[in-house]
Amino acid sequence: MGYQNPKLEKLFDKWAEKHAKKLSVEEPYLMQHEAPYGKFVRDGIINPDKWKIQEPKICFIMPEAGGYTDLEKYPDGHDLAAEWNERGSFTKLMFKFAVWIQAIYDSFFDPVSYVKKPIMDQKDDLIRAVAVVNIKKSDGQKKPFLKNVKAFAQEDATEIRREIELINPDILVCFDTFRFLCGKPPEEETDKPKRKRNFVFYNDELTKGAKWTYRWGDKMILTAWHPGAPTRYPLNMNNVHYYTIREFCRAGIASLGPFDWAEL
Repeated sequence: MGYQNPKLEKLFDKWAEKHAKKLSVEEPYLMQHEAPYGKFVRDGIINPDKWKIQEPKICFIMPEAGGYTDLEKYPDGHDLAAEWNERGSFTKLMFKFAVWIQAIYDSFFDPVSYVKKPIMDQKDDLIRAVAVVNIKKSDGQKKPFLKNVKAFAQEDATEIRREIELINPDILVCFDTFRFLCGKPPEEETDKPKRKRNFVFYNDELTKGAKWTYRWGDKMILTAWHPGAPTRYPLNMNNVHYYTIREFCRAGIASLGPFDWAEL
């Protein structure tokens, strides 16, 4: 199922098996609203051909993929990457994603004005050139239940990190998810076997840059809000989203660089 790198497909297969085995485990995290494990939603690189030629390579880290719990429509789970590749930018929120992508690309050039039409004309290609990693991959809700997202961020930290490593982006854009992914490393215990990773990123692996940005190896993390959150900037304020993301990205690159993939 899918068309990702074979190693990524193998990871998804094992990950889905892990979730399926826990379907019979009643409330493992005391999650009170929905069954915590269910049909697995795959994600990853949207269009491998466009991904290969796009620089910088951008990966969105999202809470969960909502709306795929219909067992009749999705009896074997769902492939979000395949859907995005087929449909491109198909909602107002997807267009917002396209605005963010263009803002990041434009952060490498002298400041330019926001113009809606060029982005509208290229929105499908912009969406198809990125990758997506959802933290919670089982039975996503349209409105994430953050207690569950947090629990899955720790339960599946090893798999999430491995997925990011296999995708190998240049810029990670965390849609209000960084708080679930980063924490203190476990204490060293020489008399016990190596522990399972409990956070995707440990504090001592990261370098803090300008506001909302961190460096992880040769990658930059942008710890932004979710584009669909009405409490931040409404969906129709595309220009505000564009300028804000572009300038924070510029500041992050300048404060954390040089990167192999970017110079400002």
